[in-house]
Amino acid sequence: MMEDGILIGPAPYSAPAAYYVPNAARIHAVEILKGPASIKYGPHTVGGAINFVTAPVPESNTTALDLSVGSDGYLKTQAELGVRLNEDMGILIDALDYRSDGFKELDNGGGTGFSRNDFNIKFKWQPTSRIPSVLTMKVGFAAEDSDETYLGLSDSDFAANPDQRYAASEHDGFESEHLQLHLNYSVKPNANNDLNVKAYHNRFTRAWTKFDGFLSGTAPQNILQRTNLYQRQFNILKGLIDSRAVDSEIIDVTNNDRDFFSTGLQLSSQTQHALFGIEQNLGLSLRIHKDQVERNHKQRGYLMTAGRLEYDGVARAAKTNNRAESTAISLSLLNDFDAGRFTLSPGLRFEKINGEVENFLTDTLTSNDQTEVMPGISVLYEANDRVNVFAGVHKGFSPAGPGADDQEPEKSTNYELGFRFNSASVGVESVAFYSDYSNLLGRCRVSDYGCTVGEEFSGGAVEILGAEFSANLTTDVGEHASLTTAVTYTYTESSFQDSFLSTFSQFGIVKAGDELPYLPQHIAALSLALTAGLLEGTVDVKYQSEMREEPGQDEISDGLFAESSTTIDLGLRYQVNDAITAQLLVRNAADERSIVAHRPFGARPNLPRTVILRLSYKI
Repeated sequence: MMEDGILIGPAPYSAPAAYYVPNAARIHAVEILKGPASIKYGPHTVGGAINFVTAPVPESNTTALDLSVGSDGYLKTQAELGVRLNEDMGILIDALDYRSDGFKELDNGGGTGFSRNDFNIKFKWQPTSRIPSVLTMKVGFAAEDSDETYLGLSDSDFAANPDQRYAASEHDGFESEHLQLHLNYSVKPNANNDLNVKAYHNRFTRAWTKFDGFLSGTAPQNILQRTNLYQRQFNILKGLIDSRAVDSEIIDVTNNDRDFFSTGLQLSSQTQHALFGIEQNLGLSLRIHKDQVERNHKQRGYLMTAGRLEYDGVARAAKTNNRAESTAISLSLLNDFDAGRFTLSPGLRFEKINGEVENFLTDTLTSNDQTEVMPGISVLYEANDRVNVFAGVHKGFSPAGPGADDQEPEKSTNYELGFRFNSASVGVESVAFYSDYSNLLGRCRVSDYGCTVGEEFSGGAVEILGAEFSANLTTDVGEHASLTTAVTYTYTESSFQDSFLSTFSQFGIVKAGDELPYLPQHIAALSLALTAGLLEGTVDVKYQSEMREEPGQDEISDGLFAESSTTIDLGLRYQVNDAITAQLLVRNAADERSIVAHRPFGARPNLPRTVILRLSYKI
């Protein structure tokens, strides 16, 4: 995952399971790279790459204001100011405030909402000179304060009120700050060569205070699945009875405090040339990268007293206190051979990674080195101006974490075959894919129970195959309107190839042939947009089939599973004048409620019906 071509994860090598996604409101475009094209980026080349592209510095002075208000105290305010300093220089300032009271209802009346703030400055210098060049500098700061929890509900309580939140999650909350400094310099020394240099530094701090079960005894997932067997602990979670001063009834609230940074330098070039009469485009890139995570997970015990959590006053040792660090050098080469209707694109990626983990609780230092070469090749055949066929194969790789000297990295061989058809009004694409994993990795996150954060587990050999289809069609409706229809569908099958027993909660007891958890077989979407003059109406229907939350081969509903869901979103947009746009959005218009996951602790819901009114102004 990248932002403007730069790795945006908090520590993509040292803590690959750590998540950070930029606020979508400030993203100008999203680039998705699949198949052999993904080996250009890395280090994780199994499932493709996503690049979030931020808004460009405008070529003239601009002002934009965007205000959205909606259900449950939803409020989003964004302002953009673009200023041309002179003919060569410009600046873009973006400020965002995004908040909601939350749709859940905490049993003891506490908050369940969130607030996010984002402030960014982007400077661009494009001097008038004989050799074209562009220098861009971006500075960004973001902060979040969310009263969120991983604690869900029993299935019976979910059926009665999916928006209930148990009293045991009273202190749950997430706080974070994100700082980024990005420098990008591009130069075109001649008509056939492009050079680019990127330097970056990202800093991310977060404190995730969350319910983590009881100090001892039964796992919360088992309590919520079998409330009749663990009635007393269940009633404590709900705040219906008071805790006794014993570990099996004292609630564990852990502050998962972490500090991340990533920094590096990227060099890349594109060269167009000819060899033996064949036009070619050679791409080379080099990245020197370092990242680190410091974890200090502090545990506190709380007694449930009169429906509120009361600190028991006992000082306890940290659950996790370590520092993980990685340095990496990566090289990639991708060359396009353009031979008439055929384009052949072989590529190669090289990763050399040195990692270490210092455990402050055990006073130990472990390290590991990984070196990997990842080849790939794709071919494109243009049958005519509208139809092309493509195929590709590449080696997928996801490195083991730092210090994991006894763990093999994740490796796979990935194949794809597809075709595209494009005309002025119709677009169709269909792709079949197959991934053959020699080793699948499972990574313990803070949301996983019964494992150490950062610990890795082997899932052995795995096969995943399927097909995806997308189509869009634009047709005229009368003389003054048009209808755009878009359809997407993905079918996926998966199976473990080995039988084994794992202490990782998402694996557990696995039999050869079992399907993977969290991989729905069917995902589909239908989008309709009717435009008539200044008015546009949209209908978006999204469907996801039920999916396993544990490996298995029998009926999905026989085990732990997430329910199927069909969500309908409606929109109405009116262009008031050249500067002002009004929009009405209704998300989940049918108010269908479903269990999106049982992990880590019980059933959790999707978004209820939400109504949003948006006004945009831009000159």
